[in-house]
Amino acid sequence: MVVTYALLVFGSTVRINEAGLACPDWPMCFGKVVPDSMNLDIFLEWGHRALAGIVSLAFLGLGGLVLSDRELRRTHGPLWGISAVVLAVQIVLGGLTVLKLLAEWTVTSHLLAGNTFCLLLLVAALTLWRKRDPSQEPTGLLERTVVVVLGISVMTQLALGGLVASSHAGLACGPAWPNCGGSAWFPTWQGAVGLQLVHRVGAYTVLALAAVAAAVHRGRGPAGLASLVVLAVVLGQATLGVLNVWWQMPGIVTAAHSAGAAATVLATTWLVVQTWRAPLRGAATVADRSPTEPLAAEAS
Repeated sequence: MVVTYALLVFGSTVRINEAGLACPDWPMCFGKVVPDSMNLDIFLEWGHRALAGIVSLAFLGLGGLVLSDRELRRTHGPLWGISAVVLAVQIVLGGLTVLKLLAEWTVTSHLLAGNTFCLLLLVAALTLWRKRDPSQEPTGLLERTVVVVLGISVMTQLALGGLVASSHAGLACGPAWPNCGGSAWFPTWQGAVGLQLVHRVGAYTVLALAAVAAAVHRGRGPAGLASLVVLAVVLGQATLGVLNVWWQMPGIVTAAHSAGAAATVLATTWLVVQTWRAPLRGAATVADRSPTEPLAAEAS
């Protein structure tokens, strides 16, 4: 999962340096597995493909371990299967991104599939690391609803960010924030400006939901800790977004903003898993009953 996260950040570096078409063909690079000559752009694009190949092979090896163990096959086989489908889609989208000359829909879909694959690996890691603990602080429908809405909002915002980047709408409002173009906050909802403003509204929404999640999970053990991490990551990501606009998208800040987006997805996934892993407040469990309760029920 850590290497997959690095691959996501590496991919953003390829985009920032406009090296996505440095290898004009796919899956080869200039018709060869390793091109004869390398400059920075070719190295970035080819290196991204090489790292993606390593991640794919490692995932296949993981799949072999899962399928060879009966218990793991039963508990993690379905999740591994879903992850394998997402990885296959991601590979196809990676090829289409090159063959379709960095079309907006391919770039955005490639970003979404890559982050989805990474979050599935995190879910698998969390499931393997620790099974559901009945002693965890119980959670309620409010907390579960909040984290689901937050998760949907984060993925929606990720897609909007991909569209902003692929359509070069990052500075559609100029180096201005919170206003747009030095005038109103929301002068229009059309074109590149409209896309940039929708992305900003999405950021405000995610920030508000992260604050609500931290409030409703306050003092609730692992879920409470996860909610604070999510809020901190979202605050950092929002700050990077503002600096990216004010400083007119310098490479280092843009790369950090992309890394922050992936970190937001993973932190939110952690929160969702912790919230849904905890027992539901008010639900009867075997561990909560005293030995005499079944007898009392039968006597009545």
